[in-house]
Amino acid sequence: MALAAVALAAGTGAALWLLPGASGADWTASAHLPSGRPSSAETLLAARQASSVGTSPTPSPSGIALRRPPAGPAVAASAGPAFRQFLDLARTPGAAHRVHPGGSYLVGHVTAGPDGCTPRWSGPVTGAVTRLARMRLAGGDLRPAFGGPDGPEPSVTCVSETRLAAAYRTAIESLRAGGIDFEVRGSEGRAATLRRAATVVRLQQAARDRGRPLALTFTVPATPDGLAPGDLEMLRTTRAAGADIETVELLVALTPGAGSPGNLHRLALAVRAARPQIGEALGVAGPDVWRRMALTPVLSAAGDLGPEEAGRLAAFRARTGLGWLSLRGADPAPGVVEALTPV
Repeated sequence: MALAAVALAAGTGAALWLLPGASGADWTASAHLPSGRPSSAETLLAARQASSVGTSPTPSPSGIALRRPPAGPAVAASAGPAFRQFLDLARTPGAAHRVHPGGSYLVGHVTAGPDGCTPRWSGPVTGAVTRLARMRLAGGDLRPAFGGPDGPEPSVTCVSETRLAAAYRTAIESLRAGGIDFEVRGSEGRAATLRRAATVVRLQQAARDRGRPLALTFTVPATPDGLAPGDLEMLRTTRAAGADIETVELLVALTPGAGSPGNLHRLALAVRAARPQIGEALGVAGPDVWRRMALTPVLSAAGDLGPEEAGRLAAFRARTGLGWLSLRGADPAPGVVEALTPV
């Protein structure tokens, strides 16, 4: 549904040696398993009239405004949630009745509509505006996720920066979001990266002027070899354009049939490989890199990750200061989300 027309109201000792010893980053310790589980929610985005955003950046030879990249960690990763729930509105309709008011949610996916610039959800959406409004008032955190597997991110198809800014702002304002996420695809191309970066720079500046900073996160796939070269170049280009990148979320697909210990090892490899890559791309080093990373195992089946391994991941996050943990893919086994979520 177009957003302009409707409201849119988830180890083993072998993993030890894979992680940098200086940071104490291992996940052999167990974590406390709290009772209670954060709930998913279906949401509705209310369309809002977007006004133009304005700054006057210096044009680059490519015609896209470039700014001096932030020196060092321009955005200090905030003390955010330990666990951020992903709400897949296209695949989990009807979840609005299980809203967790104090939870943190990434809501997706928002893609380009038929005209290339009008944002819409990637699947049919019905909803609960009142329930989500209550969640926001109770301190819930909702952030729209653009892109994903079901359609192009608007910067790929919308060549007008004014309309692109309006598309992003529609989702941001209707959720009263303090941040925006992009789940990018390697085939987007440099022009889309530059267009998105220039637009986000303007949105972030406008948000700072209003006293409500806008966090920018990216969700990218990672393997035991780390990030793809195209995704690293996208991060570098976005930062060079002047955008403040808060966090890079790693989507790590777990191996079907590998079982929990083998997949914990796979996660360790991916984190170890990605850490220096992200540090270089964002211009940060040392403990600051952990705070600029998040980790999301993508399950193919419930048996891919068990409660014990999830507890080790939670303990690892607590020790290193990793941005947050999440889950995608198949429904997790009982106790896994509880293990990832501290009391």
